[in-house]
Amino acid sequence: PEESFLAMTEKRIYLDFNASTPLAPEVVEAMRPLLTEHFGNPSTHHWAGAPAKAAVERARAQVAALLGCDPDEIVFTSSGSESNNHALKGVFLANRDRGDHIVTSAVEHPAILRPLRFLETLGAKVTVLPVDGHGRVDPEDVRKALTPRTILVSIMHANNEVGTVQPIAEIAAIARAAGVLMHTDAAQSVGKIPTHVNELGVDLLSVAGHKLYAPKGVGALFIRRGTRIEPFVHGAGHEQGRRAGTENVLLDAGLGAACEVAGRWIGMPPVRELRDRFETRLKELFGEKLTVNGAGAERLPNTANLNFVGQVGAEVLARLPGVAASTGSACHAGSVELSPVLAAMGVPAQEGMGAVRFSLGRTTTWEELEDVLSMLGAASSPTRAAASAGAPVSSRREHWEKVYGEKSEHELTWHQANPSTSLQLIANAGAGPATRIVDIGGGASRLVDALLVRGFQHVAVLDIAEGALDKAQRRLGSRASAVAWVAGDVTSWEPDAPFDVWHDRAVFHFMTCAEEREAYRTAMRKALRVGGQAIIGTFAAGGPDRCSGLPVVRYEAETLAAELGLGFQLLESLREDHVTPTGKVQRFQFCRFVRT
Repeated sequence: PEESFLAMTEKRIYLDFNASTPLAPEVVEAMRPLLTEHFGNPSTHHWAGAPAKAAVERARAQVAALLGCDPDEIVFTSSGSESNNHALKGVFLANRDRGDHIVTSAVEHPAILRPLRFLETLGAKVTVLPVDGHGRVDPEDVRKALTPRTILVSIMHANNEVGTVQPIAEIAAIARAAGVLMHTDAAQSVGKIPTHVNELGVDLLSVAGHKLYAPKGVGALFIRRGTRIEPFVHGAGHEQGRRAGTENVLLDAGLGAACEVAGRWIGMPPVRELRDRFETRLKELFGEKLTVNGAGAERLPNTANLNFVGQVGAEVLARLPGVAASTGSACHAGSVELSPVLAAMGVPAQEGMGAVRFSLGRTTTWEELEDVLSMLGAASSPTRAAASAGAPVSSRREHWEKVYGEKSEHELTWHQANPSTSLQLIANAGAGPATRIVDIGGGASRLVDALLVRGFQHVAVLDIAEGALDKAQRRLGSRASAVAWVAGDVTSWEPDAPFDVWHDRAVFHFMTCAEEREAYRTAMRKALRVGGQAIIGTFAAGGPDRCSGLPVVRYEAETLAAELGLGFQLLESLREDHVTPTGKVQRFQFCRFVRT
């Protein structure tokens, strides 16, 4: 559901570059010839294999140049996770005669911590070091943790969540002085900050292609010449006998090109400037209600991990339609659980449960960040925040009660004196006087009036605001007794009997949270018989992005159909340009579905 939600928004803003990056144009060009030419096996010694071999070795040299090492110290892998697994398991298996102890930190990626848990089943002893409030490992803690049996220290270069950069050079010097190998997971740092292996002093370094504008499915592992390490995949002598399997020429070439381009982006000054400006504006907007994780420590130039104090990160994101970012907490059965990284940093739950990570990239613009700031500012007022995604039903009810209490029917922007489009679609559904029909959010609608005039005998109106229902009943007078009035929230409604037609002119587009949309679909499936028809109206692409001070999701027919998913087949769609009392035009999209 969340993917389809992102696909249907008219304007998308990508701020999740720490999760994955698009392919750089130079990467696409480097890979293009390998899709149609140079198909030979790079391990062969004839004309077909030679170009493929050349492409792989060129890529190896490009990766080595970025890391400041020799090409024969680079092993291509399938991912950053494989690189980490190779480093950990390979060193452990090759050095069991020397020891069995490995040192790591509490903020490592699962691609480090889970392999180490596995190695413990094989006899490894693992020490997990704490971090300070910035997420930083104290090098002295590393020194104290070393024993005569220590064979490896593995500390990430930069944290994927908060961006904190670890003092790898200092830690590596301590390890080297003790005769211990040093590995760093540099998946997040390669291409953003300097990662020359000799300056860092590491023996092994992991690279993940899709974090630096290369394809998914490719990575690399730097293995310093002379390092004792067991091959990760046994077989033929590929990758100098360190990883068997025919080379993935296409993806290797993509990674090589990405590393060459990345060399021009080290430090990312324009991105850092955007990140800092974005954080400054957010601090001005939220004051003490916003804190920055990792502030005060050296951080990746593109990463802003922010705590919206007293809120839930997932709910903050739900109020940002079309924005791709990540949260630092997870919701389970009504409770909020901090990520292991934030928990290890000692971030208070009241702060960390509102964590959101915005990670910028080469293509991020200030205009995009301004749009995000505008959405966050609009959602930060008490009324709007309470009534938006994830807020308690009582808060949403209070919002709408306030709206209907302060405005007359004719002052409401969505008021319709003649619901002609709805009536046309109801007629197209084959509905007649005996049809059981429910109007969702219909308290302020004139549809019920029109249906009664046409002789419909089984009409129900559901609205979250009792004030809206009261106004409708007073307007209808004695005719109100012919209607079943239901005061409640559609996402928790349990109808007594199924209906033939479900009509909703403008409720669903307020569901900006995936959980609310799923609850709406569940209620609709319960309320509508198989073969029954649903008519749903929303703002269309090109329509407003807010209504009554709240954000809405704009749909086209195809994206609404995708959101409803299996069980609902699109029959037709109509556009309607609704003119508000102030003369503004609101573009609506109406769709008629049959429940299958």
